[in-house]
Amino acid sequence: MSLDEQLQRIAAGDLSEFDSLYEETKGTVYYIALSILKDRSLAEDVMQSCYLKVLRFAGKYKQGTNAAAWIGRIAKNEALDLRRRRQREHSVDTGENEYLFPTYGIDESSHLIDIARQVLKDGEFAVVMLVAEGYKRREIAHMLQIPLPTVTWRYNQAIKKLQHAIHS
Repeated sequence: MSLDEQLQRIAAGDLSEFDSLYEETKGTVYYIALSILKDRSLAEDVMQSCYLKVLRFAGKYKQGTNAAAWIGRIAKNEALDLRRRRQREHSVDTGENEYLFPTYGIDESSHLIDIARQVLKDGEFAVVMLVAEGYKRREIAHMLQIPLPTVTWRYNQAIKKLQHAIHS
């Protein structure tokens, strides 16, 4: 069943499709939030608020448009809102105490993801993670609300940086 159909059923009150929708989009939501916030626990908080908004506003989604991009934009907006709210707060570095801040449900064991988070700019990281999730560049452009050539440029720059970091 497509994301459009799942959102349509959720909007009609059938929550049985939510688990499937979550499984298909959780990586996208997480990596968009992580690219903006650079903090695993905050990215997980954004995931929760994002999916609450998806449930709340599923009826406002326009069928036939890109459902993944719609959910991605909600995640992006939630992450940006959270970052603005926390600008004056001191955050805990989860990287120093990872055992205290486990990441549930997201496969982030790859050393490459850690390298990418360190080496890449926010926009480059988001593009690379969305490509890794299987999205096409056109879909990523729509999700992140940036021009398609910018997606291609960021992806190429990110790959060069990662190759350099790995071979250094």
